[in-house]
Amino acid sequence: MDRFGGVLVAAGKSSRMVDFKPLLPFGNSTIALHIVRLLKYLGVSPIVVVTGYKAKELEEHLKDEKLLFVRNENYETTDMFTSVTIGIREIADLCDRVMIMPIDVPAILPETIKNEMNIDAPMIRTVCNKNPGHPIIIRSDIALEICKYNGDGGLRGAMENSSFPLTEMEVDDAGVYRDVDTKEEYHDLINWHYARGCGHSIYPKIKVVLKGNESFFGPGVCTLLEYIDQTGSIQQACSMMNMSYSKGRKMLKGLEKEIGYSVVERWAGGVGGGGATVTAQGKALISNYTQFLDEVDEVTQEIFKKYFGKGLE
Repeated sequence: MDRFGGVLVAAGKSSRMVDFKPLLPFGNSTIALHIVRLLKYLGVSPIVVVTGYKAKELEEHLKDEKLLFVRNENYETTDMFTSVTIGIREIADLCDRVMIMPIDVPAILPETIKNEMNIDAPMIRTVCNKNPGHPIIIRSDIALEICKYNGDGGLRGAMENSSFPLTEMEVDDAGVYRDVDTKEEYHDLINWHYARGCGHSIYPKIKVVLKGNESFFGPGVCTLLEYIDQTGSIQQACSMMNMSYSKGRKMLKGLEKEIGYSVVERWAGGVGGGGATVTAQGKALISNYTQFLDEVDEVTQEIFKKYFGKGLE
């Protein structure tokens, strides 16, 4: 039986995403851990991860997975194909066939990869709805020949210009080509993956309220004040929140009772009609609370990574 090795390419800078893609939540862990554990479950070994941008961070994240790591030190000035060739040369002598995929296609179904592994052909790639996908499987000796390619089109160009036949496996799995180059693509992928019954990414959600004798300030009151500041009207602000006017007045009364000063100035109707405005102290409260939330969220994310960054187990 052929031995499959894996090349996971994770050297890129994620410039359009901003966030570091391999460590984004996916399933009950991260994109990187999900893919690594999937390949290990399917018997792929050895697996080499080609790192570059934030190499130390990713290598630390995956240090317990018994992987090989090799760096593309020139990741900023080279393309993905360069990283592919670095990975191929690292493991080609250790396996019969090389499985190649980027780190940002985490939604491929296990059965898709398993079915591809059962095809005996020199080079194989998945195709879904006419879109070429991953993983790509190449016989090890051919993979080394592919590394010599210096034409256009990267790995795709190298395979399509090779003298060896390229087998395309039609699949009903859009995960083979859905990557996460932008935040929008990432959130779309998470929701799509969940909709097909594969679970949702896990993340912490913290609700922060300020408390005196009673709880008096949280997301709801903060939003109410922001809408009052925008509209100049308590009634309009309540309407925007689908809240009754009496409930909004009660929330403001409770807030001002706890802190001991007014956050909203009101005036009765006249020629120009009545209205309301948020006081300077009220605006300072909004600003401090929202900045406080940002810092709490940042710390919470770090603590979450510490305890759940590698899964819920």
